[in-house]
Amino acid sequence: MKAGIESRRFRAEATIEPHQPGLWGSSSIMIFDGADQIGEYKRNHPGWAKTTFEPFELGSEWYALYSRDYTSTRVMKLPDCTDLGGEEPAAGGFCPVEFYVPRYKKVIRRDATGREQEDWWFESNAEGRSGQETDQYGCHWTFGPWLSLTTGFVAGCVWGDDSSWKLEVIDLSRAAEGVISRSDRFGHLQLAKGMSLADSIRLDRYMPHWELRATVIRQERRDVATGQLIDPYDE
Repeated sequence: MKAGIESRRFRAEATIEPHQPGLWGSSSIMIFDGADQIGEYKRNHPGWAKTTFEPFELGSEWYALYSRDYTSTRVMKLPDCTDLGGEEPAAGGFCPVEFYVPRYKKVIRRDATGREQEDWWFESNAEGRSGQETDQYGCHWTFGPWLSLTTGFVAGCVWGDDSSWKLEVIDLSRAAEGVISRSDRFGHLQLAKGMSLADSIRLDRYMPHWELRATVIRQERRDVATGQLIDPYDE
């Protein structure tokens, strides 16, 4: 589960703009730093306005993935709300409906023998945990500050394909330069309907065995009698 407001300095609120019947419509997204509004932008689609703004931190600087055009993903510098770059609008582009950049804390566990091990606690698992704690077994836990992965996730679809949301990955390592790279490295993966992107992905790290892995809740439709997987384009 995604952590609350303490984990992300910035947030967005959205409203649907008035429009004439039969027209597509648009939305207005207001960006807040705490209680203060610091910026605003228009999105040329009435839907998924709030979920297509996702703040993240690189070093000590804040940025956000956002989608002012429904066919493209771009990166914004915060708190000045400056557009840095990203994808250009494309008629056949990938249409984002939700972004997610995981937040986590580095946790150092020291047992009674003095042996230390580093772990990463993601989102709600790390919420409300800070400083140092000692558990009932005599282990000492040290919780670091909130951090963002340099890997983000986007749910969406290519305009005109089936009605399910697909999962793609965004490399944020060069976001400060306005450069982001999106890929379908997980393949043609359909996300489960009715779940947020953060609830659909569980991350874990178990060094030295693996650096970072993701458990993804996906959607499949099958024939009950045969077990055959149903192609969503054939439904």
